[in-house]
Amino acid sequence: MTELYIQAQGAGPAWQVWPVPDLIPPGAVREGTSYLFELRDSDDALNADLLIDDVPAEALRSRQPNVARWRWEPGFHAGVVEAVLRLPGIGTRRFEITTDPDLRKLTRDDFDTMVREVLEDTFALFSLSAFRKSIARQPGNKPPPLARLEFLRSRVEEIAEAIAAIARSPRHFLRSEEVTVPTHRATRATGPEIIKSFRSGVVRTETVRPSRLPAALKGRLPAQITLRQSRNSLDIQEHRQIKACLKSWSAWLESVAEVLAKSDTSYDPDVRTTASNWALRTRKIARRLNALSGSGFMANVGEGPAQLRMTSLFRNDPVYQRFYRLWQDMNLGLAALFGDFLQMPLARTYELYELWCFLRLLRAAVEVYGPSGVDLSSLFITTAEGSVTIAAGAVVVPIGAGKELCFQRKYSEYWIESDGEGSFSRSMIPDIVLAGTGLDSSPERHVIVLDAKYRINSGLNEALNSIHTYRDALVQETSNGQIKGVVTAAYLLTPHVPTLNKDFRTTPVPGRLFHPQYRKKFRFGAVKLRPGMSQSELNDCLKSIVEDATS
Repeated sequence: MTELYIQAQGAGPAWQVWPVPDLIPPGAVREGTSYLFELRDSDDALNADLLIDDVPAEALRSRQPNVARWRWEPGFHAGVVEAVLRLPGIGTRRFEITTDPDLRKLTRDDFDTMVREVLEDTFALFSLSAFRKSIARQPGNKPPPLARLEFLRSRVEEIAEAIAAIARSPRHFLRSEEVTVPTHRATRATGPEIIKSFRSGVVRTETVRPSRLPAALKGRLPAQITLRQSRNSLDIQEHRQIKACLKSWSAWLESVAEVLAKSDTSYDPDVRTTASNWALRTRKIARRLNALSGSGFMANVGEGPAQLRMTSLFRNDPVYQRFYRLWQDMNLGLAALFGDFLQMPLARTYELYELWCFLRLLRAAVEVYGPSGVDLSSLFITTAEGSVTIAAGAVVVPIGAGKELCFQRKYSEYWIESDGEGSFSRSMIPDIVLAGTGLDSSPERHVIVLDAKYRINSGLNEALNSIHTYRDALVQETSNGQIKGVVTAAYLLTPHVPTLNKDFRTTPVPGRLFHPQYRKKFRFGAVKLRPGMSQSELNDCLKSIVEDATS
């Protein structure tokens, strides 16, 4: 029987992952380790293919003709990854593997948080731009970027859990309704109900003597009696809105799946494979949302608008409040927002972190220095259809008189640059640069270089070379031909949470880089910038960077 196994490269136990998966212990598959997949007892082992999240695994040579082997390094894949095994004569088989995060990196949740906050910051900054228009929902005739699809995919699992939590104790109310029944079934009819029923329908006269009816009825009784009954109903406004949202999302994802399946990717087989796999995933997600809208208590809920209104139920009930937050997330993922930075899989989270840091700090700069003088024309590109593309390269955003925040600005050799400010060795592109006058009380011009590194713990030690290089190599030629350094301070931006001693001299690296004494003394070090930080924390972070660099 053909079977597929996984084991750590070198030694260790092997676990079957297909066709009947074994229960893999937590921590057995994790980041930063190399693993081997081995397909056993297959007559077409040489023609078998294995893909991990749309990326072909590295094929290895096997000494046995009925065995195929692949090597896989999870990299940034923390969470659930999808594997695709293609076997001639059997077809395509899909299965999932759960990986645990390596201590040097962050988790899948942080990827989702960064995508959400990139979209939120984009909306907030776009509202300050000269365009003065909203970003409408993307029509289903254009494939969304990969990061948005990854984000929507993770939100659907949360939505299913939120619906299940609501189903355990849904809100309901007593609904009053009128039911018309034959006389012999109206055993609990009241006097007013009987009298009201005389007004319509057939009235029958009793022929039996003596009469069994009350004397006031004079031997007459309606053939049918309309009763007023009360029953529990789940058909409340909030449930109708939730059901409509589920159907709307399902329809949108179905249309996106059709676009992905028909997209012209013949020029690139890797892109074609990615589009095909995402078409299958998107259809699967759409079917799941559609099933949620018609199962359980939702089956007894009517139609409503596909938009949630903030009511006391969404505001005060934690279960319904959770779905409201997910609805907000889905709106971000469905918005017509594009950009090269969003065309990346989970494995390139470090690139997303760079742009995330820039947008977070740009929004904080607007809060700290005020919106006056902020020019976002170089950041956004709009289309006639209402979609927005972020220009995520070589962006310079003025943030007030004499101040600017730059993303991936290129510094060529100083003798080439028109202002004489550049590198004395080679072209350099730091991630973020905060430059200008007015950063402190003095009129002096400051240049603060910030290098975003999606690393923690010992991985930060290797990242120090970049900020050393930026601080030393960026110079400016003065009017008398002299060369002077222009970088006031250089810091790493990282999600690392440091442990600090009282004195920076006794604090080991990388914690020493974060110590306030160390940063002020050398105008060099690292600053924590972690997904999920509040706006006030971001503002304080920017203020501390400027204070350390200019004190």
